[in-house]
Amino acid sequence: MLSLRTVADALNETTDGVDVCLTRLPLGWPGGSRHFSHPLDFLGNDGGAGVGSGPGITVGAALALKGSGRVPVALLGDGDYLMGVTALWTATHYRIPCLFVVCNNRSFYNDEAHQERVARVRGRPVDNKWIGQRIADPDIDLAALAVAQGARGIGPVTEPAHLTTALAQGLRAAMEGEVCVVDARVLPRYEADISGESQAGPPRPGAAVR
Repeated sequence: MLSLRTVADALNETTDGVDVCLTRLPLGWPGGSRHFSHPLDFLGNDGGAGVGSGPGITVGAALALKGSGRVPVALLGDGDYLMGVTALWTATHYRIPCLFVVCNNRSFYNDEAHQERVARVRGRPVDNKWIGQRIADPDIDLAALAVAQGARGIGPVTEPAHLTTALAQGLRAAMEGEVCVVDARVLPRYEADISGESQAGPPRPGAAVR
């Protein structure tokens, strides 16, 4: 299984020398993993914490970026992707190329973390934090959902050795005019849980992505 740091490192390797626009970053993204110096390197957060906004924001940004030479790349959670997946049909219908990398922890994990904190405060079983939040049993085939919208689907990818290849295929597909989704199976935890690093928040131009 992958960590968000592994995804970040593979993304940096894959996009080296390529002008990309990060349209979305998931919660828990390792803040010091990537730096940017241009306003279009990263578009920032939506400001409303709206789960499901990522796909639509990305397709809209990709439309605006057509002809700019930049490749729109979204890194988003599986909950965000699932709630807005039909935006991919719009992208394929109107031929708006973009790449989605779904950091798939098979959970609405932010709410799991909230439920754990509440359970500790109220003296309730922490082991129940997953109830109503886990997206598993059965797992959802996120790549197949992309194909159902007319896009290209890759994955699930579970091994670091395969991730760079999958991202390279997805990036090439977007550069050739396709809509592509890479399902990257990540551990159900934030990078801050294991490193002490700050979780994703609104970055400033010229600062490290959070």
